[in-house]
Amino acid sequence: MPCARFVAAGLLLVSCTSTYTNGSDPATTVDLITATTLITATTAVDAPDLAACIATWPLRDRIALMVWPGAYSDEWSYVEQAVRELHVGGVVLFEPDDAFVANLAVHLAGLDALSPHGLLIATDEEGGYVQRLRALEPIPSQEAMSALTPEERTTILDHHARLIAAAGLDVVFGPVVDVRPVVGNNPLDEYRLFIGDPQEVAALGAEYVAAWQSAGMLPVLKHFPGHGRASDDTHERLATTPPLDEMRDYDLVPFQQLASSGAAVMVGHLNVPGLTDGLPASMSPAAIALLRGMGYADALVISDALGMDAVSINAADAAVLSVQAGIDVVIFTAISETPGIIDAIEAAVSDGRLTVADIDDSALRVARLLEADGRPCVAVN
Repeated sequence: MPCARFVAAGLLLVSCTSTYTNGSDPATTVDLITATTLITATTAVDAPDLAACIATWPLRDRIALMVWPGAYSDEWSYVEQAVRELHVGGVVLFEPDDAFVANLAVHLAGLDALSPHGLLIATDEEGGYVQRLRALEPIPSQEAMSALTPEERTTILDHHARLIAAAGLDVVFGPVVDVRPVVGNNPLDEYRLFIGDPQEVAALGAEYVAAWQSAGMLPVLKHFPGHGRASDDTHERLATTPPLDEMRDYDLVPFQQLASSGAAVMVGHLNVPGLTDGLPASMSPAAIALLRGMGYADALVISDALGMDAVSINAADAAVLSVQAGIDVVIFTAISETPGIIDAIEAAVSDGRLTVADIDDSALRVARLLEADGRPCVAVN
């Protein structure tokens, strides 16, 4: 929904702007409904009632909350179908064309309206080259932002976050809190990472987290447990990090420092010696247990995209392994894979590889976000 959401004093203030402006063409505006609504914010006390509510849904719908396909503007009818018929809990917006962006808020509000349970709309919005909504307003890369003053960063981030929220985004995959190696290049390209040591990266990451949250969106830290010193880019192949003991006082520091921030976490396809036994962290129970134990016990935990070359198996099988490991939400780019991924997770419950409790734990985390977004659970009789 094209609104900014703010939690204060136990209430969620939902404030929708009256117009939306295309950053690449200031003359292009789209009228939005103006409204301000007070909604009781979800708290831990509400969890039993919410859990009881989602337990009335078909198992397949609870699974679908955890399955977030890619959403491309040139495949929008298929995206609408996945929301309307499969009841996915979220979609990941990728590179919409300029004509689509000119009416982005209308498109996203319409998509949200198709969902019976509510929909979370996510995207990558790091800045620089990795910015899906650059047509709205370009912002500098994280590397470039590191060189600005805190005041300059705050001005840029706060304005951009409000713009993105008003267009209807709920979840932002960022900031990247991977730490650069002291010597040599990191595999993700320098511009994607902040400049600085682990403490400085944590502090810069906190600024981004605060900006996204102030506009009512959920930031997602990436890529746990740390991609900055990995051997390769996971878009191309499975990457190996330094051993876990070497990561504790370096790569893990920003995640540890931001554990109480309320951010979600994206887990990378990273093999960590001493932790994952050759598996990607995204499919490693030990990696997810480490993350939960660092202060993310009830945070939303998301896989990196399952279609990346680091994942050497099909997306459906990878999704099952990720959920078995403790991942809450699996993301992938091909909308056509959505039914098969839901089928695979449902089959894993049927044959005992997963339990209904596994599904309900993760579905509840998504449902809490939907409730805070103004889509309270409706029991299915």
